[in-house]
Amino acid sequence: MSEKTEEENKAEMQAWGAYMGGLGQNGQLAGGLPLVSGGAVVSADGTTDEPVTSASEGIVGGYLIVKADSLEAAAIIASQCPHIANEGNIEVREIAPMPAM
Repeated sequence: MSEKTEEENKAEMQAWGAYMGGLGQNGQLAGGLPLVSGGAVVSADGTTDEPVTSASEGIVGGYLIVKADSLEAAAIIASQCPHIANEGNIEVREIAPMPAM
């Protein structure tokens, strides 16, 4: 994979700005941030540094929380994301409500 040119990076950032701005204007953006690389894996056996290092392993580069009436509507929102045009994929899931305590 080749490095992107400055113009390609600028166009990508503009696409992201338009996408995020549109979500905000439509009242669909509830939150989200990019994630830094690295991290830790926590299990019953302890904590280890096991960052995912390649796209084939399923890197999660960030998250968005959007407001949608259905999973299908959320998938449509995701399909318009600039990440798709960059040969990425997006996993869409519903947030489960917390049971009353």
